[in-house]
Amino acid sequence: MRRTLLSLAEAAKFAHSNGTRLELVAVLDRTDDQTRQVLTSFDLSPYQSTKIIEVDNGSLGLSRNDGINHASGEFIFTADADDLVSYNYFHAILREAQSKGKNSLYFPEAVLSFGNPPWITLYQGSEAVPPRAFVDGQPYISRVCAHKDIFLSIPYWDVRLQKGYAYEDWHFNAEAVALGVEVHTVPGTVLFYRQRPGSLLKAADAMSVRQIPPTRLFEPETFLKLSRRYEQDCPAGAAQSRSAVSATRRWSVHDPSIRDFIVQANAIEPSISVEKYIACPISRNFKQDYPLGTAYLDLCSLVRDRNFSDVFLLPFMPRGGAEKYFLNLMETMYELDPFKNFLVILGEHIDRSQWMDRLPPNAVVVDMALHCHLMSLDQRCLLTLKIIETCPPETRIHIRNSAFGDKFLELYGVVLKDREAIYYHFADIERIINGQRSIVHSSVDLIADNLDHLSKIVCDSMTTIQKDHHRIGLQNHKWHCLHPAVEAPAVLPSRDAAASQRILWASRTDMEKRPSLLPLIASHLSRSAPDIHMDVFGGSVAKGFNPRMLERLPNLRYHGPYDGFGSLPLSQSAIFLYTSLHDGIPNVILEAMSYGLAVIAPDVGSIAEVVDGKTGILLPSLADDRDMADSYVQAIRTLVNDPDLIRSVAEKAHAFVRRVHSPGAYRARVADLFGLRQRQLQHA
Repeated sequence: MRRTLLSLAEAAKFAHSNGTRLELVAVLDRTDDQTRQVLTSFDLSPYQSTKIIEVDNGSLGLSRNDGINHASGEFIFTADADDLVSYNYFHAILREAQSKGKNSLYFPEAVLSFGNPPWITLYQGSEAVPPRAFVDGQPYISRVCAHKDIFLSIPYWDVRLQKGYAYEDWHFNAEAVALGVEVHTVPGTVLFYRQRPGSLLKAADAMSVRQIPPTRLFEPETFLKLSRRYEQDCPAGAAQSRSAVSATRRWSVHDPSIRDFIVQANAIEPSISVEKYIACPISRNFKQDYPLGTAYLDLCSLVRDRNFSDVFLLPFMPRGGAEKYFLNLMETMYELDPFKNFLVILGEHIDRSQWMDRLPPNAVVVDMALHCHLMSLDQRCLLTLKIIETCPPETRIHIRNSAFGDKFLELYGVVLKDREAIYYHFADIERIINGQRSIVHSSVDLIADNLDHLSKIVCDSMTTIQKDHHRIGLQNHKWHCLHPAVEAPAVLPSRDAAASQRILWASRTDMEKRPSLLPLIASHLSRSAPDIHMDVFGGSVAKGFNPRMLERLPNLRYHGPYDGFGSLPLSQSAIFLYTSLHDGIPNVILEAMSYGLAVIAPDVGSIAEVVDGKTGILLPSLADDRDMADSYVQAIRTLVNDPDLIRSVAEKAHAFVRRVHSPGAYRARVADLFGLRQRQLQHA
């Protein structure tokens, strides 16, 4: 700090010799005695006045605000206790500020870092740096000069070192740009930036989510307006011209004035020397393109100024599968309160048609695969955070257990702590490895790490809840069961005469659904019961299974993807076959039961909650495919040989679905879970 004070004093003397009077305001926030001694023993005579204030903030932002409130000057320079400046720093920047006016931020033209390794960055103002730059990162630095009125109208945020937001300077600069403040850099001024292993910046990088708090700059309408204004003021091709002008500017450590600054700084801080910067690469604070900022601009054009009551983070919306769980949820919430808007963010790519037509009319869809196809999953999560931050505080965030949802929660769960954030957990992912069943992915750690930040964990079964309670054992009140809903017909549909000889299988053809059993089952049946035929429907999401394995089997026909359970040839089959390695409560099983099909399913996940031996045949889940296939064949033959058993199982399954999974029961549960019951009465 003493070397910093020496550098500031040299700059103050130079400014004083040119008629500028300076005041030093030193803010000591939980300062130790040695630091206090360095300051109080230093000759502060180069300043016309000094103020030393002691605070107990533990916060850089709050301490800066305290210093600003005590400052008497018209223009204020922020300063840190470990950097140095060129001796013309105060004079040149203040002269620029007095020339260009009060509604601007002023930064030095160059930052020369000293440490390991040294680096040089040249800066340009808002004529070269678009609003899009702030999405990628901080395009400027913490050392800024501005009129006191700007600092008073945009106080620094309290983002002390914590597991949350950080970078009060980046946030301050973004807020200023949002309010129309111009940014200027002052030619021929230099900041010498000290790199320290234990600096606040490095600590913030390590502890925080590496993002700033919500800012007005990223509000969609503001971001769109400022971006349009920038493009109008800087027409096409201007960015390239600015780059060319900047590149031809002869900024060099060999420039006599720059060299003089470095030599003068070297006399104070030996770590700064001309030799270190001769071969140092020069970077700049602007780019030719900002892909992340451009992608966010596209998203802003989709969401505009709508207020969303609920935001759903889903991987994709393929026709059928677990996505129907969320379609039913959104449809029911819309029925309960049709005056709210939903935002559905799809974060992953899928090579299949999606179920967009089933979304309620109040839903706005942001498909990252379309609008951000070049963005990584981490970048898509960041863009999602920016959109969520512009939503009202009461907006609910629904996160589906998925690669996209889990990555978002991992990166930014801590900043959701003041919102209602709901995580949907259905089942662990299991595989058969070396002949044994093994859990290869579980959300237990993710849930445990974010338990304080989540409002609810919603599961489709009590089995999943009991497993989570067993493994975590904390805050059990946050778990809630929301069974899937199925609209069961009042009267079971009639079946063809040969329906008991036809087996229906419908699901995703991904490895986790264990479609590899189907050729084995078909081959076994072709030998022992050649009159039984299988119809297989489904498409792949993960592409881990080759559907050609289902070809050239005389008693099995693969039909490809299907468009909802009702589109299947239900009158032609009496038995529904379900295979899987892991699951919650599969919606397709409930649909099969609702249509009076006799279900054969494995005892995995939560299936036993709906298929219990009376409502269907539940098979032990065996690791060996051939053993498992034999079990299915035996169950099929048992049903085929006993039409009364098929009828009994189908009737009990149908009654169970109507009793436990009816839309009415589901509607009441959703209303209670999300506090929508009162609104339901108002809109009735």
